Amino acid sequence: MKSLFFAFISFFVMTESFAAKDDLILQTRIDPLSTSWLIDKTRVILNNTDIGDFLTDETTLDSDPYLTMDDLSSDPVFINVQNMISSVFHVDARSAVLRIRIPKIYYSVHSLHAKPKKLNVDDPILNLDATAQIQGVDIGLNDGIQIDFMITNPKTKAMESYLTAFLDPATVQVPESLEPAEFDVSLEAVRDTAFHFNLKSFNLDSLPVYVANHLNDIITTDNKSHGPITSNQIRVNPVTIRLSSLSRSVEFEPFKPLIQKRMKNILGTIITQVGSALKTTIGPKILKTVFSKSLPTGLSINTDALYTRFDTALFSQPNRDQLSLGIAGTLCTLDLYAKYRDDCVNHVPAQPPVRILSDIDQQTARDELESKLAQAQADVVTSVSEEYLNRLLKTTIDAKLWDAMMQEDHLKLGPKGAFIILNKSNQAPELFIDVIYEGNKGITGILINPNHPIRFPLRISTKLGFQIEKGSPKILITTEKVLSTPEEIIRGIPEYDLPSHLVFGLKKKIASLILKMAKPLEGKNAIEMALPIFKGLGLEKTWYETSAYGRLNLYFKI
Repeated sequence: MKSLFFAFISFFVMTESFAAKDDLILQTRIDPLSTSWLIDKTRVILNNTDIGDFLTDETTLDSDPYLTMDDLSSDPVFINVQNMISSVFHVDARSAVLRIRIPKIYYSVHSLHAKPKKLNVDDPILNLDATAQIQGVDIGLNDGIQIDFMITNPKTKAMESYLTAFLDPATVQVPESLEPAEFDVSLEAVRDTAFHFNLKSFNLDSLPVYVANHLNDIITTDNKSHGPITSNQIRVNPVTIRLSSLSRSVEFEPFKPLIQKRMKNILGTIITQVGSALKTTIGPKILKTVFSKSLPTGLSINTDALYTRFDTALFSQPNRDQLSLGIAGTLCTLDLYAKYRDDCVNHVPAQPPVRILSDIDQQTARDELESKLAQAQADVVTSVSEEYLNRLLKTTIDAKLWDAMMQEDHLKLGPKGAFIILNKSNQAPELFIDVIYEGNKGITGILINPNHPIRFPLRISTKLGFQIEKGSPKILITTEKVLSTPEEIIRGIPEYDLPSHLVFGLKKKIASLILKMAKPLEGKNAIEMALPIFKGLGLEKTWYETSAYGRLNLYFKI
């Protein structure tokens, strides 16, 4: 529970960088379904990155519960124990009580859901009132349960333990099949150089009531046998009796049937105490731990050749029931990262955008996201800017990931490298490549002088996809079909500063040869990036659309 609604943003911190604030836009509908999905997926990411989410931890109880023996006062088992205590310790056991001691509670909450009630965005401050739900809780009593037979010492008048029994380690399970336990929270998130969460209020009164209402459905089992707890799991400490210089150990086996008689009450008390712990110990510990500290400084991903970092740059509320996060992305090669670590992004030369999009076009692209969510065609969308994709392509080139693919066909990249243009709605993104060809010993060697290489543009359609390899997703931008025409190769593509330098007088012939030579470039991976931290998100179930206004939109329908 890195936060309730804001779980997804827990990775990101605003930093000063040259990256635009809308390299990535994460936009979501603010409703119970989308919010719960976002929290669940964020927990997956947090666990993938070994950050943890505080839904699994350990705690201790604030106080030990007691059970009186009133209802057993005339029971033969209790009378037997009472007589035994009286004869050995010379004390009256009629007012004895059982003290239940649980050394530690290990808890794991299966899922957390939230229903936003009120959201207010005033960047860089976010305020949320929400109803939260916990569903499925495992309580591990891994250190066992200690049961003390407490009697008032006639001299000190204090309650003292005369006999101690131990129950073996056990597990208390609140099944997922039960309706979730629900409570209210109110919090504030402030973004400056880190995320700071302020838990303004929470009401956990409903949690012990929830447990009390489901006592018969909550399961307590022995950790070894995974079956019900019986007298077989009870051990009673022997008591050493000293007589002058002699001592002997007395086994109080009659105490076991007494514990067995009270087993149902003991387990009921344990479960009730667990419910109280949810309110007084576990719940507040989760909430206060999460919301009293700054969050990690950002999300960084290292692949085999690239380093990338994402930083949340702004909050906005484009619609009353939508939340948008503007995220800046920075990139560098692993060589630079090895030398400068996180500062490597400051050693990457600024790359001017291939084209400048007007403010109107950029706003239109954002309006498309809002409309898609408002019409319930999608529940969450991640939108990537054309400029960021081109910086990503530039970084793959700097990392020499293109060399082998180009050299197979005696090609190399020209000064403009490769870039993607997103200017057609719902069509495959187009990849533009600045190509230099020096010729080879084949027929093209007769037409092209290796000492005077030719230069020309190629335009190729691409597709975006995700593959799952060994459980981890990999994003692929793959070339599909060469779209270039002979005329385009001859004249170049001046609007993107892609010239054509062909041999004069042989331009048509060479253009035809180039199109044949370019065929092997189809079906190649222009971008291939493993994303192990997104394991388990179901990226392969998403779909994407291109905007005519410079964005690639990845949609999630829940």
